[in-house]
Amino acid sequence: MPAMTKLPGISCNDTSVEAAVREWLADSRMRMPAGLTLRIEVVDEIAIVDDPRESFLQGDVDIRAGEPLGWVHLTWRTAPAFARIEEHCAEAIVQLSRAAVEQMDYLLRSFLLVALIFLWKRDRRFHVHAATAIDSKGRGWMLIGNSCSGKSTTSALLAARGWQVSTDDIAFIVDRGQRVAVEGFRSPVALRPGGLALIGGKDGFPLPHRGKTGFLPEALGGNWVQTVEPDIVLFTSVGGSHTTIVPASAAEIIRELMQWSMWVMFENTAAQEHLDLLTRLGGQARCYRASFAPDLFAAPNALEDFLP
Repeated sequence: MPAMTKLPGISCNDTSVEAAVREWLADSRMRMPAGLTLRIEVVDEIAIVDDPRESFLQGDVDIRAGEPLGWVHLTWRTAPAFARIEEHCAEAIVQLSRAAVEQMDYLLRSFLLVALIFLWKRDRRFHVHAATAIDSKGRGWMLIGNSCSGKSTTSALLAARGWQVSTDDIAFIVDRGQRVAVEGFRSPVALRPGGLALIGGKDGFPLPHRGKTGFLPEALGGNWVQTVEPDIVLFTSVGGSHTTIVPASAAEIIRELMQWSMWVMFENTAAQEHLDLLTRLGGQARCYRASFAPDLFAAPNALEDFLP
């Protein structure tokens, strides 16, 4: 693990909580740029806010955003925790109960990450649920799809084949001038038992809150890379006796990308820029629909062998 660096813009009234957050973000390699502030307070009682807006559930987090209040309101269903991100304001204010702090590992990924996704929008980094990697020819790949659509298991396979793997699910699209790029939040590739069996039962480490086993790309034989410029985008699914990859229109893939970005587009802040980047990404890459089957794991060049 690299030495923990002092990240700007993070404060907390509990030094142990602040240290845990800083270490988590340092491990993720996601920078906290100057101008953004994450302000955390550990409290005995979370303030109750009267919010009439409809709630959208993302995992264990209730999200309320938009009119008539304007600001983003997050609450955690696992234990009392609250976050407030004002529209056009580069600060997230977070209150954590003692019960929430007792579940720190899960709190970070389940609740605090959602608050940061909204905060990072203010830095023009836009979340999308995707896996990304770079193949032996230097081409960037992006896999999008539902939960259980094969993204994580395929990411593990690609790492085992020596690909550079960025992320299996937490990604952020960013503008790189002429190209759209995707930054990965460094975290373990998380496999269910079925995926674990497909990659040969390699030894990982338990992720108890998720019921999965974790691997860093290096442990599988690959390397981690933070930024990928997608040349190929796949909408993935699992099924059938043979792996297939068939061409799809950019419009189809843009619609899928929007579906997996929709929950952070409830507020107006930078929404048009987010949409513009998704559109550019669809035009930048060759787009396909993929159905993964066990024969993918026998192919010498993995995904490349199935491109039409």
